[in-house]
Amino acid sequence: MTSSRVLKALLAPAAVAAAFGAPLLGASPASAATCVPDPYNGVCVVPVNATVKTTVSKLAVQKTPKTGNTLRYVYGGSTVGVICQVNNGGTADGKTSTTWDAISGGGWVYHPYVTTPATGIRQCGTGATVSTYNSASYPWPAQDGWVSDGHGYWQGECVSFAAWAVRTDGRAHTKSPDFMGNASAWTGAYVDATPHAGDVAQWDPGHNGAGSAGHGADVRAVNSDGSVTVNEYNWGNFHRLNVRTFPANTPSRYLHF
Repeated sequence: MTSSRVLKALLAPAAVAAAFGAPLLGASPASAATCVPDPYNGVCVVPVNATVKTTVSKLAVQKTPKTGNTLRYVYGGSTVGVICQVNNGGTADGKTSTTWDAISGGGWVYHPYVTTPATGIRQCGTGATVSTYNSASYPWPAQDGWVSDGHGYWQGECVSFAAWAVRTDGRAHTKSPDFMGNASAWTGAYVDATPHAGDVAQWDPGHNGAGSAGHGADVRAVNSDGSVTVNEYNWGNFHRLNVRTFPANTPSRYLHF
């Protein structure tokens, strides 16, 4: 960071925290975004809302992706949280489809009776969900003051935005990004040797333009030439969104959550 104002934003000093009465770094951790385990590999997944078609009055929820082992029922027009999908289940009601959806609360529903988002549903047993990320949805896009975001960070800080992206991007994550302090102190579930979309790019203090508290950014894409495109806050513009592309070795490392 070059301006003292941006440097101050990265540091989030204790004096400022005390002035606003926001117990940011010492509070008890909040849970990660609501997620449930993939029934095939246990990966933590944020379910995608889907609707049971009104062509059925009620739909059986099966213990496994086939008929004959009913757990309970869901009703036509109701919303279910779809975790993932398989395409090798049994058929039902004379239909040829073998696609079943695993839903929140346990069990499977026959996919022909469920309307899912046009973007599709992740396959069970895989490591990532369909991304639902939109940078414009960040709740604090123009915060000029020092206000807690409720997750351990100041609104508009690089860490606030990066943590929000992890919580809301619709991908499978196994670790919470909340209440971890300055960007330089962050740890992921593991360090990625190479960047992937959904990772957090992490800068050590003073590394390639970062301030004394480091920097963090949400990886949006790894491009065909090997460069990385990130969305980030508080880089160059105080508490504002920035988008940039750089060589993959620009950050210190990449954290996978």
